[in-house]
Amino acid sequence: MAKKRSFLDTPGYLAFLAAVAFWAAASSGSPLYVRVLAGTTAAFAAGHLTVLLIRRRRDRCTVANGS
Repeated sequence: MAKKRSFLDTPGYLAFLAAVAFWAAASSGSPLYVRVLAGTTAAFAAGHLTVLLIRRRRDRCTVANGS
């Protein structure tokens, strides 16, 4: 049985989350704790997106090489 995939683990959602978090972190109208939390969230989302894209590329290369 195939594993049901959540939209929360898609590259598009992660990019959207990182952009929104960076926007909130850069907003000078937000309190400091909101900007720090948003910056942390943006950094983790960007890092997770990078890891996800590297894994997908590695999987595609493995399939293309027939290994």
